[in-house]
Order: sequence, then C-alpha cells, then structure tokens
Amino acid sequence: MKKRRLLLITAALALVVVSGGCKRKSSSSLTTSSSPSDSTSVFTTSEEGRVGQKQLSFYGINDFHGAIMESSSEPGIFKLGSYLKSEFAAKENKTVFLNAGDFWQGSADSNINRGNFLTEAMNLLSLDALTIGNHEFDWYDTAIEANKALADYPFLGANIMVRETGELATNLVSYDDTFKASAMVTRNNVNIGIIGTIGMLEGSILAGAIAPYTFRPVASYIEAEAANLRALGADMVVLSTHDSLANGLGAYSNIVDNKTVDIIFSGHQHARDNQLINNVPIMQTEGNGKQVMEVHGYYDFALKEFKVTAREFMEASAIKTNYTEDQDLLNLFNSKYAEEIEQIKNEVIGSLTSTINRNTLVKLANRVMYEFASLEYDPDKIIAVHNYGGVRVNEIPAGEVTYGDIYKAFPFDNEIKIFEDISGSTAYSFIGNNPSYPIGKFDIDDNKDYTIVTIDYVSDSKYSNIRDYPHTVTGEYVRELIAEFFRTNGEVNPYDI
Repeated sequence: MKKRRLLLITAALALVVVSGGCKRKSSSSLTTSSSPSDSTSVFTTSEEGRVGQKQLSFYGINDFHGAIMESSSEPGIFKLGSYLKSEFAAKENKTVFLNAGDFWQGSADSNINRGNFLTEAMNLLSLDALTIGNHEFDWYDTAIEANKALADYPFLGANIMVRETGELATNLVSYDDTFKASAMVTRNNVNIGIIGTIGMLEGSILAGAIAPYTFRPVASYIEAEAANLRALGADMVVLSTHDSLANGLGAYSNIVDNKTVDIIFSGHQHARDNQLINNVPIMQTEGNGKQVMEVHGYYDFALKEFKVTAREFMEASAIKTNYTEDQDLLNLFNSKYAEEIEQIKNEVIGSLTSTINRNTLVKLANRVMYEFASLEYDPDKIIAVHNYGGVRVNEIPAGEVTYGDIYKAFPFDNEIKIFEDISGSTAYSFIGNNPSYPIGKFDIDDNKDYTIVTIDYVSDSKYSNIRDYPHTVTGEYVRELIAEFFRTNGEVNPYDI
C-alpha cells in the first residue's frame, strides 16, 4: 500500500497527487504552469474528466481519546476501521478521511505506547490528515514528533507557532514551500485542499508542555491557507479544526460567511453538532468514536462549487452491530502492542460493591492525594484539590476493577505537587470551582495557612494563583495512588469514600 504524503512542487518536476492506499489512487496527472506569475493555477490537471458532477464523500472523527477497545457506547478502532474500509472500497477514489485531533490520549491501550498504535492504525486506514489537538501535547512535543515520524499522512496546525520565534512549529506541523501548512489531494478528478487549525486552547494544556509554543487566532491563517490552496488549483477546501463551533461561529464567522472553506469538521467540545450555514456543513461528534462525521455530495465543474446531498452521523451502535473487527488492524495491534498493554491494564486491583460515579471518583482522587500528603505534612492543614475535567469516565460499574479501568478514568500524566504556607485567602481563590477535601472552600479560615496538594495541570494553569509559589514535585500520579488504594482495600464501597 502506497504511503500518503504531502505534495511537493519543484521547478523541474511535474506534480503527482499521492492519494495513498491501494483502493484510493488518484487518476489525475498534475503539472505546473509555465510561470509562477501566470494568471492560471500553479496546480493544474488535465481537463480530461474534469466536467460534469463528481461524487465525493468526506469522513471525519474527532476527540477519539485512545478508545481502541469496544465498549458499551464505543465501537473501538477495529470495527470502526472495518466500517471505514468498506466505505472507501465502495466509493473508490471518491472519499476523504480526516481526524480533528485529541486522538491518542485517553486509555491504557493508547497511553502505554504514547499513541504509536493509533498513528500506525491511521496508516492502514489511509488517513488524509491529522489535526493536532490540545491533548496531543499531553506527552510534550517529543511524542508528537515521534508519531509524526510514524505517520504516512500530514500533521496539520497552521496556527501553531514557536513562541520564541513566531514561526510555524515545523517540528510538529507538516510543511512544504508550495502547500505551506496545508495539504492537497485529488479524488474523482476534483482537487481538494485540506487545512488544519487549533482553537485558542493553550489554557487546556499542561503549562510546561505548551511553554515552547503558542496558538494564533485562526481566521487569518485559514484565509491565507485557503487562498494559497485555491491559487494552486484547489476546486474546494475542507477545514479540520480542533475547536468547537457548536455554540456559535465566533472567530469563524467570516470564514463561513465568505465560504472560505466548503466543509468544517470540528472538535474539542465533545458535542454532537450538525449545522448547515451558508451551505457550509459544520460537524462535530461526541468523541471516542461514538459517531463518524459524514458529508456526501458532488462537485459541479460548471458551477465550480460543492453541493451537499447529505450530512449525517454513522452511529457506534450501527458499526458495532453490522461490522466485524478489521483483521489488518488486529494483526498490527497483536503483533506489536498487545502483550505489553495487556500485562499492565488487565491486572485486577480490587472490586466495587456498587457503581462509582464521576463525582465520587473526583472525591476519591482528592482523598488519596490528602492521605499521601498526610504522610509528611500536618493533616489538619492539608487541602487536596482535583478538577472534574481530569476524570474521563462517567462511572466505573460495580464488580471487578482492573488497572485499565482506573487508567481510563484518570488517563493524564499529571504529577502531584505540594504547596506549603498558602494563606487562607489565596487557598480560597485557588480552589475556585474545583472540589476540595477534606476542607471545603467555605470552611477556610483567612487567618490560617494551608498546605495544598494538587495536580500540576491545575497548579500550573495560567489561571492559578499559586503556580509561582515554592512547592514539592512528588513524581506521583493520582491514578497510581488510586490503584494502590484498591490493592490495599480490596473491596471498595463508593458510599464510604
């Protein structure tokens, strides 16, 4: 199977679109114009076949969060891959597949190999482009660089800049002098530009991980990339942005009003969104593979525009019922990744007498941090603080509990930090809307000093008022303390936490 790659133009070479995937080859031969100053497109194709109406289908996922294994609400990558492959085969050379970010982080199956399996899985599924999301930074830039080296498809993020220089972060984002930070593919004789951006989400990333980088407002970058792609011969442009438009267009208003792009696949909010504004489909799923975004239609060469005939979600329930696990993906997983993962995640660490919900999981996180800090600090002065967003499941059901269950609930590698001699007023402000244990926000005495134990995601946030205070970095993770809590206690009653 051919590798997908960004298209490159040199002065001496004709262009060839590399579509990647043995079932999705491009049939167009691409050539440069005689001079870059010509009014004609730099990126041109033979006019043969570029007439009439050409059917196209676009598929997208967002916020997959490492959901490799099938669950009650998620199809898992193996059945999802089977569905996508069947669609690509049935619509040969008429499909585009995009990933709107937050792909790797979220389960033991993915976290243990730092997203490597899922990166390679997308090679087998002929992904056209991955947009970098905020959670791609969870393991710092080194993990993005390592996965980028494994990928046969471009990593996109046209507005991700190196903070010190203000230049595009080309160590993370695919780039070439012709297509800039974007990509171009040809399907069914239609040239399709692909842009990827990220919203202003620096505050959603561990401060140390994002420190070398900054995100710029999206609008001007989308406009510049789209103008370049259309000048190079793009008939239509698709935007894959790790940003939500579900609650309003915001910074994307002009992009939609001017129809700068023809389709928008979005993410980050985990919200089911299916809008059509100014004939531009805007879609987002709930994440974790619970739906696939799909836009079907045709490009009309006479009208020079893409016409939408359907915009819909393929639901996990249908995928789980109607498709079997893809053997190529299973072979990749079993041959390279399964043994290490299963040894770690399948360890039975205890049991639950009844279902434990998210609120109680947060309380448990605070309790184990409190007990950990109490080993060395005055227990009467300790306040443990953990955020709700750091818990990524709604519940863990009653019965046997594995390390993998805890890993999925607490997937982030946020280290525990301890801050001493924090004034009551500062502690009150720091807690904000986060839950605390055992001292509640409104029980704090302004005339006393406290010891705060928390995770670095919360303490190092730009909104934190204690991030510059002296502190101890413990090197411990909350999920490890919770796993040990289960190992020590065996059977756990959530009502006793």
